[in-house]
Amino acid sequence: MNQYVAVGAFGLISGLLAALADVPLVKPGKGSEQIPSRKPQAWWSEVPEKRFTISFWLSFLGQPGTYLTMWMLAVLIGERNPGLGLSLKINTFIGCYTGLLCHVVYCIKPLVYRGICKNLTEEEISDALGVVDKVSAAPIVIGFLSLWLGTTVIVTAAIIGGDLNVPAWCLLLNPIPSTIILLILKKCGIKIIGALGVGFMMFAILLIIAGMRIAV
Repeated sequence: MNQYVAVGAFGLISGLLAALADVPLVKPGKGSEQIPSRKPQAWWSEVPEKRFTISFWLSFLGQPGTYLTMWMLAVLIGERNPGLGLSLKINTFIGCYTGLLCHVVYCIKPLVYRGICKNLTEEEISDALGVVDKVSAAPIVIGFLSLWLGTTVIVTAAIIGGDLNVPAWCLLLNPIPSTIILLILKKCGIKIIGALGVGFMMFAILLIIAGMRIAV
């Protein structure tokens, strides 16, 4: 086992933790929306507070391994295409300091809501929590573009250009197919986990495959 396979295995576990971190942020029960919301939700006060704390720690523990996975992919890509490898490193760096911040916002707002919902009207609550959006809106957009779109575009370009030594079917190992698969499962009534976390699990598999081809 070389360092790429080892990091890929670590990234696989980390991606699972990151994916599970989204579960406590969606309303429990069948038929409920399965996408975390930043808008005030009445059910936030009806579930245990620890639900949102657990979500934070799952994300906190899971994200470092996913970024390390992307960094090691960038190292491999950079051996054949230094420019593309550097682009992925920069993109990963941006994701590092926006990713956890984005998730923290989804955890903090329910906790704040629980503390003020009995004393304020829904309109006042929306105004109070809206202050958080003024600060976090830009980082959330940047985080989404870097983690979901940027990584996918760069890694896809590397595979197509032959800068990453993996089979062509590995083009499917990114957050876009994972999102499509999970949406299909959702339509079938199956409870799903975070699409981005699953996408990073796919990147971890990609790194493992690339690492194993080096060892051969």
